[in-house]
Amino acid sequence: MFFYFNCTCAVVDKCKNPADNKCEQKCVSNETAVDLYVCSCFEDYTYVGTPNTGSCEPGDVCSVSECDAAHGICTNSSGTPVCRCKQGFELDTDEKNCTALDYCGTEQPCDSEYGNCTSIPETGGFMCSCAFGFDLQPDNSCKEINECLVEDEPCGEYEVCNNEVGGFNCTCMLGYEKEGSGSCKPIDYCSNKKCSDRQDCLNILYEARSECKCKPGHFTESTNCNQGDMIFPGNMILKKAFSYNIRKKRAVDETSKEEANDLNDKTSLEYRNTEEEVTTWVNKIYAQIISFKTSEVRSFSSDASGNVVVNFALIFLEDENEVVPINATNLEKIMTNYMQSRCTSDVCVLGSLVIVENSWAVTTPDACAGNSDFNVCPDDTICTEKEGTVGYVVCRCRTGYEAALDTLFLDTYEMCQDIDECQTAHNCTTANTECLNLPGSFTCVCAEGWVGTPADGGCTEKVDCKRIYDKNV
Repeated sequence: MFFYFNCTCAVVDKCKNPADNKCEQKCVSNETAVDLYVCSCFEDYTYVGTPNTGSCEPGDVCSVSECDAAHGICTNSSGTPVCRCKQGFELDTDEKNCTALDYCGTEQPCDSEYGNCTSIPETGGFMCSCAFGFDLQPDNSCKEINECLVEDEPCGEYEVCNNEVGGFNCTCMLGYEKEGSGSCKPIDYCSNKKCSDRQDCLNILYEARSECKCKPGHFTESTNCNQGDMIFPGNMILKKAFSYNIRKKRAVDETSKEEANDLNDKTSLEYRNTEEEVTTWVNKIYAQIISFKTSEVRSFSSDASGNVVVNFALIFLEDENEVVPINATNLEKIMTNYMQSRCTSDVCVLGSLVIVENSWAVTTPDACAGNSDFNVCPDDTICTEKEGTVGYVVCRCRTGYEAALDTLFLDTYEMCQDIDECQTAHNCTTANTECLNLPGSFTCVCAEGWVGTPADGGCTEKVDCKRIYDKNV
């Protein structure tokens, strides 16, 4: 959309302020002249020079006049010298001397609200200036400076600049608050949020709130978060300028000035908008699969070309009415067939998403691989793939730990506690040794007063040098 404005510019009257012209006696405004004015002389004076930089030469009768030498001008009036004054001065009652006009006290030539007027007695002119936060304009008016639009951002990180008359102030972005040091820190809206065991709390700073979201591998059914039994990882590549609309979206409260430019931050506006766009389209692709429940974005990353790599997961719950074999090969074919009619010039367009052609893939997960997103097992457990599922794991206690509960937490975890081998069975039976319990194991150490390593020859009595010294005294 284009807007056209019909602007007009006012001609500055340089004859109004003597400081703006170079005339000695008379100044006449002329819009067609080089400097918008021309100079002339009083009667009986001859103008010499260019139209706006010349001088006035008096007649012989003025050679003996008593006119003000600095600011006065002598004119020949029928053979009698008559004193007049230069621009910016007025003739005194003695009709000889000239006094500077007080432009600032009478005419108020400067901005009446934010301007300051300073008289210049030496030249008979005046000078305008503006209050702090304002710029002087050619017509001597004062225009407010918007400090928030300068190149160097005047406010700090996570702060918003608010322009004011003659200045500005800085406040925290929506979702942030001042801390003791004066800087802005994110507000933890999750501190007062109670989510279920199958949900994670997500801070949504740009909307100043939090929400409970189903944990990875779960889907929402009614108001509950349920776990699927098949999960397949997938990925696709979005062109660097992947969206024509997503990056234009802003927070509900525009005062946050949230640019949302970080796809690594799950609380950012860009992450949320892009996540929503991706899952909406992936869910459309697999909507006809009976056992398909939902998709979820696992992460965003960048490739060497600056494109955005989307890692997502497809979640299924086995259904006896399913007619399509659920495996990675079939799932990738379904996506390829859906994309074909939407591809041209090496890219495929899904709404606001611009996808590199043939960049998508769906794979069978190695759920317990060390770098797998599906391996959620803590260090005190061993990962095994859950029987009858694809991509779901069970975390069983490692040797040296035992389950604290009879059931799996969230159908996945054994809640493990350390076994104190020193209270059950151990082999620290050598003389002068004792058992020391460690997380998941134990070790044998020398008893108090003894030194050495039980495994390397046993323990010997610790020599007390002070006691021997005292004994020999």
